[in-house]
Amino acid sequence: MKKYLFTVVALCVATVGMAQSSMLATLSHEGEISTYYGARALVEAYNAAANGDVITLSSGSFVCTNIEKGLTIRGAGMAVDSTAQTEPTVITGDFTINIPDSVTSRLTLEGIYHNHTITYSGTLMNATFIKDRFKEILYSGGGGVVQNLTMINCRVSNTLKCGDNSSISCVNCIVWEPYGYSSTTSNFEFANCILYRNDWDTSEAPKSSSFKNCFIHTNSNYHLISSNTAYNCVSNYANMFEEMPNTTNKGGKQYEEIYKTFRGTYNDNELFELTDDAKTSLLGLDGKEVGIYGGMMPYSSTPTNPQITKCNVAAKSTADGKLSVDITVGSSDAE
Repeated sequence: MKKYLFTVVALCVATVGMAQSSMLATLSHEGEISTYYGARALVEAYNAAANGDVITLSSGSFVCTNIEKGLTIRGAGMAVDSTAQTEPTVITGDFTINIPDSVTSRLTLEGIYHNHTITYSGTLMNATFIKDRFKEILYSGGGGVVQNLTMINCRVSNTLKCGDNSSISCVNCIVWEPYGYSSTTSNFEFANCILYRNDWDTSEAPKSSSFKNCFIHTNSNYHLISSNTAYNCVSNYANMFEEMPNTTNKGGKQYEEIYKTFRGTYNDNELFELTDDAKTSLLGLDGKEVGIYGGMMPYSSTPTNPQITKCNVAAKSTADGKLSVDITVGSSDAE
């Protein structure tokens, strides 16, 4: 973790009684930085933002806002990080993503925790979600379309819906209940993911989709349908791959054979670590372990871009009415 310390001197309208750690959002617009404080800091930063701007959020719980601009929104992470000594950036409440087709700036979300519903409407193009935790991502009843959405190192605890004429690529992700529209014009690409559905061969299950180096789980007798392709995947159900023509997949591997602690029930704290034997015997196309810790983008919840790790507001303003704010910004050592 690289850390940077800088001081912001802000105009003070009232004296602060004591030094404190504050929730805040910074907005980067054409080289200028604006700062907003409190639970509505994201809303205020968003209202002031233009397409292409970057909003950075500290740890804390922020009120959500509907998104109709092509922005980058970065948080401090989706989980408690004891190494970086940061708590998650939580965005509360349901919100909608509806960015006009005329906007060329793409939407990027990184390092946030969200436990409500995100609905995409209109056509969402080329968005990227990195190291985020979501509850459910749905399409609107009016026919929302998401094209070329890329999700990297994300967790979805409930539902990820791929609507008609839509495409979603998930890389080293954990996804509970991926949903494919009834038409074959919607498709997923899963690489090094951990996936769960109770019913993989119904009309709501992914179809015309690809699965590579994934764990594919169920608690019922359902298998992937033949319009999908799967290579070097593993399942707890013996017949999961019975309609796949190749012999690279393995079924009938029980949870205790695969994972150190995971036994079939989703939990945000579950790390999905493999047993020592599984790490060497269940290998992907690249010779690395199947699942989220293999491949080219091994799973980590720590954001790769700089994030606000601490914000301390001075105990009181100076004689000329200004307030000193110390902000610590850190980034992954990989940067």
